[in-house]
Amino acid sequence: MADNIRKIIQDRKVHYLTGLPNAGGYIDEVHGRIIIGTIKDYTAFFFNLKGFGNVNQRYGIATADDIVVRFADKVKEFLDEDEVLGHLGGDNFVALVRKERKEKFCRLLNGIEVTFNKDGREEKVKIPSTIGLWDIEEDFEDPGEAISRPSIALQHAKHILHIPVVSVTEEMLKRVAVQKTVLEQYQSALQNKEFMVYYQPKVDSRNNMLVGAEGLVRWKHDGQMVSPGIFIPPLEQNGEIVMLDYYVLKRACEDIKRWLEQGLEPVTISVNFSRKDLLDPDLAENIDRIIINSGIDKKYIEVELTETVDEQEHGELARFIDNLYDRGIMTAIDDFGAGYSSLATLREFQVHTLKIDRSFINTPEFSWKDEIILRDIIHMAQGLRMEVVTEGVERQDQINFINKVGCYVIQGFFYDRPLPVEEFEDRLKNKIYPKKKE
Repeated sequence: MADNIRKIIQDRKVHYLTGLPNAGGYIDEVHGRIIIGTIKDYTAFFFNLKGFGNVNQRYGIATADDIVVRFADKVKEFLDEDEVLGHLGGDNFVALVRKERKEKFCRLLNGIEVTFNKDGREEKVKIPSTIGLWDIEEDFEDPGEAISRPSIALQHAKHILHIPVVSVTEEMLKRVAVQKTVLEQYQSALQNKEFMVYYQPKVDSRNNMLVGAEGLVRWKHDGQMVSPGIFIPPLEQNGEIVMLDYYVLKRACEDIKRWLEQGLEPVTISVNFSRKDLLDPDLAENIDRIIINSGIDKKYIEVELTETVDEQEHGELARFIDNLYDRGIMTAIDDFGAGYSSLATLREFQVHTLKIDRSFINTPEFSWKDEIILRDIIHMAQGLRMEVVTEGVERQDQINFINKVGCYVIQGFFYDRPLPVEEFEDRLKNKIYPKKKE
């Protein structure tokens, strides 16, 4: 019976809990204002109750529902007659508010105090919101835009900018459109082998000898190269990145196998895996199986991971590295020095290689502080039997500086850009770089 009542209410385009317009009802309200030509008088809001999962956990679902209803009532009290509040479900709300009252509405949503009864006692809870908004400046035909555009701003507020209020921009809209295209084309691009592996050499600056390389993914689509900055973020966000990382590892193993068959002696290739890949419980096992099935020695592959900025991820990363270590697979930590706890990384991670973050050398001149810090990091790493690589090296003075503090293996444009496989094979045939004039 309850389900039937809920369906009847939903069909009437109101939310069963709050009685507010649901998505369909809200879209009707927007459409009506488009028709009469007043839609540009409004700011469209999409807001989410911050930390409401904790309210559910603390008070239970029934009380949390009561709090949502009381919260909605408080918001309705603020609105003028021509303004609209909609409830999309859970703790997600939308609103049309006149532009001149936008700032007041944001201040209201900054923290609404709700009084409720729990086990016969009166209690209070203050509920802040995270807000995405769109100041409607142009005519549009699809009323769903009044939900989708501020929702894009909300996602930026929550997951990218980490601030309570964000207005949607054209740049955000373009980025979302590109990301949608990437996700739509991703599977076919994998099947058609549009993704390629480029190799950026690592060189020992003492003798200009090629000693390793990093495998970097590139995407050639319809004859055009797509920047990794465009396709990597959406794949990481929706969890699809792990399949691409497996793909790159397989391609690198295939290349190494071919080089060996051709009589070329490979160097160790480091392959990147995203921290998002740690969500795959079989990640280490799958990496191990791919290398074994390729028929190459594990010494030719190094798994490269970025130092984490999150304490919980730090623990997950440590366990993953231990798992690879037990399987005889080397690991490297990228961007060292920019993460959660560099000293903890040195102590806890059983890694083979430490890659010094480019921020240490990306400066017009080096101070005595730079020298002391970098020298100590390199000394500690080498004392723990780790190899050290400095990345992002482009200038001779950077080479001189990092050599001075004890690091000699270099990755960066000073020696080479990332190379297509054919050009990298030429480097394998002659591993000595010509000495550059200072």
